[in-house]
Amino acid sequence: MLKLMLLGGAMHQVPVIQKAKEQGIFTILCDYLPDNPGRQVADRYYCISSLDRESVLDIARQEQIDGILAYASDPAARTAAYVGEALGLKSNPLQAVETLTNKARFRTFLRDHGFAVPKAYAFTDFESAMRTMQFVEGEFVIKPADASGSKGISKWCSNDGVDRLREQVSAALEVSFGDEVVVEEFIRRDGYQVAGDGFIVKGQLVFRCFGNSHFNERGVNPFAPISASFPSQHPPHVLDRVHETLQRMITEVGLQNGPLNFDIFVKGEDVYLMDIGPRNGGNYIPQIIEQATGVDLVKATIDVALGQPVSIDMKLVTVPSAYFILGSQQEGRFMGISFMNDDYAIMHSNLCYAIGAQVPRFDGANRALGSLILRFKDVEAMMRLLNEPEQWMTLHITSNDVKEEESWKSSSPVRTAF
Repeated sequence: MLKLMLLGGAMHQVPVIQKAKEQGIFTILCDYLPDNPGRQVADRYYCISSLDRESVLDIARQEQIDGILAYASDPAARTAAYVGEALGLKSNPLQAVETLTNKARFRTFLRDHGFAVPKAYAFTDFESAMRTMQFVEGEFVIKPADASGSKGISKWCSNDGVDRLREQVSAALEVSFGDEVVVEEFIRRDGYQVAGDGFIVKGQLVFRCFGNSHFNERGVNPFAPISASFPSQHPPHVLDRVHETLQRMITEVGLQNGPLNFDIFVKGEDVYLMDIGPRNGGNYIPQIIEQATGVDLVKATIDVALGQPVSIDMKLVTVPSAYFILGSQQEGRFMGISFMNDDYAIMHSNLCYAIGAQVPRFDGANRALGSLILRFKDVEAMMRLLNEPEQWMTLHITSNDVKEEESWKSSSPVRTAF
């Protein structure tokens, strides 16, 4: 029986464990959170951090694994590549993975290879950030160099002052694994940010599904995504240019096989590769893409990790689909959700909190109440509903201070089919 090691067992990572088991593969999970649901699904579990390279390597040797993968996790992708190289398993080069999963290194790579890239500065302490940025004019985005899930990201303008800069750099450093922060030029993109997943076979981008990112613009963190919808609203000639840019990056960084997650800006003729992850997307993006196109990226990811033949073709979106993040705009007690009937169907719901539980204010992926997988009657309905979620969903939260409900209106039963 083939043995597959998986790094991370959070709710959105469970599908890859389930898929592997359906294929008759013995699954071994490494996750430092014993309460994560993946522990209940995997055949064997080790309570160890997926970032502890040497311990994961020791277990991999002990278990004599046939493959390793980090599903929907940039930090764990580095460990998977490290173990894969050490054991001669099918994986991408560690150097390529480390370049893509560190924003400072990736910005340098893009600049050195002639890609469009925002002006960026990297810092490992407050003092150097203060000394440099006090003389720079403009708008900037501050982000941890190596974290994911929109944690620690904020916008800073030069007229905000150094005290505000210190506060924001501190917040980004707190969630950086390597104590490094990137301060980069704020780019005003044309249209929606291009989101989605792709798949690489022998260095070629054989599949990609381009979509649209929707953000928590009315919330505490406007950089936190609340949805990705498919298909993309950019015209075909623009998406062709995005594909060509991705392929050139794949070739020059040295990626060989496996999944690719991306967030991309288009501005005029320029394509900005803002974030590229050598792994599957989070928030159930592979499941949404399968619903939208019929392409099973999870199975392909498992097959490539085990050195098995991969058969995957480029297919277009035929079913307008999206995920939607459930996030509260205030701390309080979760009292339920109500929905209004419209041109959508909820195909699957994933809730992290029970009715009556205390919930945090949503400011990043790790503070969401859960998510929905949605199907829409058509693209027009999809864009209308995702841009105005208050028209079809009410998240009921009782305030910790005052007994009142958050007003994302409507109040009728959940709709599960057209």
